[in-house]
Amino acid sequence: MSKQVGVLVPLFSLPGEYGIGDIDSLYKFVDRMGRLGVKIIQLLPMNAVSEGETSPYSSISSFAINPLYISLDRLPFIDKNIEKAVTIDKVDYEAAYRIKFDCFSKSWQGFLDHASKLQKNQFAKFKKDYQKWLDPYKIFHCLMNKNKKAFWDWDEELQTLIGGQSWYKDNQDEVDFFAYLQWIVFTQWKDLKIYAGEKDIKLMGDLPLYVSKNSCDYWSRPELFKKGVHAGVPPDMYSEDGQDWGNPIYDWKEMKKDKFLWWKERMTWMKEFFDLVRIDHVRGLYSYWEVPDGALPKDVEDWTPGPGAPLFKSLRETGMELIGEDLGDIPEEVEAWMKKIKLPGYKVFLFGWGEYKADNYRFIENYPKSTLACTSTHDSESYWEFLENLSDEQVYELGTYLGIKANERFTLEEIRKRSIKRLIASNSDYVIIPLQDILAKGIRINLPGSVSDENWSKLISIEDQDKAKLQEFSEWIKELA
Repeated sequence: MSKQVGVLVPLFSLPGEYGIGDIDSLYKFVDRMGRLGVKIIQLLPMNAVSEGETSPYSSISSFAINPLYISLDRLPFIDKNIEKAVTIDKVDYEAAYRIKFDCFSKSWQGFLDHASKLQKNQFAKFKKDYQKWLDPYKIFHCLMNKNKKAFWDWDEELQTLIGGQSWYKDNQDEVDFFAYLQWIVFTQWKDLKIYAGEKDIKLMGDLPLYVSKNSCDYWSRPELFKKGVHAGVPPDMYSEDGQDWGNPIYDWKEMKKDKFLWWKERMTWMKEFFDLVRIDHVRGLYSYWEVPDGALPKDVEDWTPGPGAPLFKSLRETGMELIGEDLGDIPEEVEAWMKKIKLPGYKVFLFGWGEYKADNYRFIENYPKSTLACTSTHDSESYWEFLENLSDEQVYELGTYLGIKANERFTLEEIRKRSIKRLIASNSDYVIIPLQDILAKGIRINLPGSVSDENWSKLISIEDQDKAKLQEFSEWIKELA
């Protein structure tokens, strides 16, 4: 395959008129990236979350899409004179929920009162086609909105799918509202995907490894999960005690009985939205850190074997192009396994320098072809922040590697430029640079192991003074061609 160069940006980080980046924001971004010659736009997970939750990795459904990404300007049955939300450097989640859900309610009522026969038939077909996950989800999300607490704290009769289905019979319009929003985002995104394809741009999605305990998946399909244990990771660069994620762990023996159908259905659904997919923490599918309830991650002595190659055989039957996020302490046997199943992994340049000094990320010329190369990730500091924190000695070391001569100035801007240009010219099949790294902005998306309103909330605006950097990035792509 020929090299594909792309840009990573969380959708929520794009400027939007209603408090958050949305489908309209992405149309504008596709236009801009198309003019630059970018071939991939990589996004973070798009899954629905509960009100007040901002992490896209803490969703209430492994299928449903976050309704906040719906375009209000393309939403039917509403007056288009909508209140705007002014954002400066952060997402205004509160305003986004207030403005958008008010419009959603009006649109749903308009649909009930005025939808054509064709529109009603299209909605009915959507509900039928995706009934298996959509029916439990719409009940769960409705109950979440009403109760404002985890499902194990709901009335006892509602703590199972059977009880929820019984409750649905008396609350159909209220519940179907959430199915309606999924239909709207589905139809809007399908048009967007076609539009991006016409610009020769692929959309890259992100598949979280685990689901949340307080999720529709765990509530409606408890047989798919082990009891008495939860997910974590051992001590690493982000946490001396390990990270205690708390997510339910899959019962892989149970899932293997139908050849991982739940996973295959999940990937088939993602194919409606994306052209290729990053599988988060793919090492957890080879082996995972199983923490007994009440224990700490550092107390666990060894990894538990995961489903491995048979799961990927099932996923590849969907025809989706897959990339594995293999960052962290990855042993040689995991690297050999990924090579055997032909799954590209990650090469993050900043992990080779500064205080990190990981040899397998250090030299770009050694990056294997079947990899995705990048300057930074959404979980690390931005590349500009990384450069600003280097000592003079470290700046000199990195600059020398990048070919800056002793009589030249070792400026951070020159190092940033040469790093990105060298990555684009690397052997890696994929080179995807975070937008803030292209713009030389010190914007961090997430600090792992922390809970803060600084996480998952930063806007990345493109100002007039940033246009030259984007054009320069475009020229490097064209040089490659």
